[in-house]
Amino acid sequence: MDTFGEKIHVTGEVVAPGMTGDFEVEIVGRKVLHSKKNGHGFVDSDKKLKRIMKGIEAALSS
Repeated sequence: MDTFGEKIHVTGEVVAPGMTGDFEVEIVGRKVLHSKKNGHGFVDSDKKLKRIMKGIEAALSS
């Protein structure tokens, strides 16, 4: 993520091997910014990506 440089660390976790659909973006211990399984769908638009990025920016500034 060039936008945030070294300020963030991105990890992945396999919750259910062989299953799909649980994609989430979370500020660990703080806030879920995107959850496909909770109705946000795929990150398939600029609007959704910008919402996630604004959440990251807000977390970094607090």
